[in-house]
Amino acid sequence: MRTMVFVLTALVISGVSGHTQAKRKQLEIQIAKEDVDLENRTLYFKINRPADSAEIQIFTPEGQLIAEKIELYNGAPAGTRLAITWPKLLGNSDNFRLELKVTDVDNYWIGWQIIRFYLEIPHEDVVFETAKWDIRTTEAHKLDAALKLLVDAIRKYGKLMECRLYVAGHTDTVGSISDNRELSRKRARAIAQYFIKNGVKGIPVFVRGFGEEQLAVKTGDSVDEQRNRRAQYILSTFAPEISGPGSWQRIK
Repeated sequence: MRTMVFVLTALVISGVSGHTQAKRKQLEIQIAKEDVDLENRTLYFKINRPADSAEIQIFTPEGQLIAEKIELYNGAPAGTRLAITWPKLLGNSDNFRLELKVTDVDNYWIGWQIIRFYLEIPHEDVVFETAKWDIRTTEAHKLDAALKLLVDAIRKYGKLMECRLYVAGHTDTVGSISDNRELSRKRARAIAQYFIKNGVKGIPVFVRGFGEEQLAVKTGDSVDEQRNRRAQYILSTFAPEISGPGSWQRIK
């Protein structure tokens, strides 16, 4: 289950000056978590010099420019809380790279960016034996098919952003809550290790077991439901916000 939220962990900050800053106070920008309002397409910020203007450019994950905006501030005093908005994005508006360039009255500038990318890899779920997490030879072809999609996506997007792989494990309601959490974690880890061994290179990999906390099909207790024995393979720039126990554990 994908939870659509906007989180600060999706942000990548870069401060770059447009000119040599010798004998001059370094231009700085301040952007707090509450200053990033992606839902209303508004970014708030402060700089430590009088502000002339700001420019936003938004790109697809592939690098295509899809929106831009310039805002003038007419020398607003240093420390003023400024805002810039951008147009509504068409198509897949959840995945994008936003670049902000703020210029002061002396034509110095500083850059800052948001990278938001979330891709859930479609796949056929591995069937495990009861209470086990070993990947059977007869099930490996399912992981191989997903692995190809993963590797292709990493090659396509890995040069443009710092992606991570998140593998989430889920169970049905047969068994105790604590046992199911641990079982789902071990199955997620087994899947992640298979991917690492067979081709996922150069990116961090995280796992987490949700047990029966996020059922795909709502059932009562002790119900054997195959659709709830599943996993998610997520390539993203931020940790997926899925409610449940524990936290993401890095294994690579």
